[in-house]
Amino acid sequence: MRKALLTTTVAAAAALGFAVAPAQAATGDVDRPFAMTYGNSQTSGSIHFTGGYTASLSGVVHAASGRRAICADAYNGSAKDQGYCSAWAYAGGPDQVLNEPFSIPLPGGVQRVVIEMMDENGNIVARESCTRSVCTRLI
Repeated sequence: MRKALLTTTVAAAAALGFAVAPAQAATGDVDRPFAMTYGNSQTSGSIHFTGGYTASLSGVVHAASGRRAICADAYNGSAKDQGYCSAWAYAGGPDQVLNEPFSIPLPGGVQRVVIEMMDENGNIVARESCTRSVCTRLI
């Protein structure tokens, strides 16, 4: 539903005569690694930005204490493709993976992916924002 709404909005703007910017030419596929720690808990992985409208995240979370999960969302300006969260990793248990595809059918496609590490109470304990060129720690 959310993805259909984005496509419909762009098509409606074009039909009404509003200028719709052409898709930005990407310089090709880019893999952007990311990594965050909170105490001894950690998450790492990579985001694959394509030359089109899509990106995909592959990551793993390790909990050294309590429980930890990672969640990810993709953005193009205010447009958002809401992702999902990994299963909970817990101290002494197995690491958990998150493999998440994203697509934003707007000019420029997926421009930013935000990854969050959560604790067992749902608090965000680490956050990183990644573009095709850099990842920046926000928390």
